[in-house]
Amino acid sequence: MQKHGVSLAEAARRLGISQSALYVAVQKGQIPTFRKGGRTVVLQGSLTDYQVRQRPTSPYRL
Repeated sequence: MQKHGVSLAEAARRLGISQSALYVAVQKGQIPTFRKGGRTVVLQGSLTDYQVRQRPTSPYRL
């Protein structure tokens, strides 16, 4: 199975955060990465997972 991912710059853009903030999240292990062709890339699913985990939770249920 071949992995498809996006560059770190593209990942930061899609998440709406700075590249510095993305690098911190990667170093903390919050966003997994892998190497492809000498470049560090992030899977789209990893971005989605991170977004879900970062959403504030509401104390109210509808």
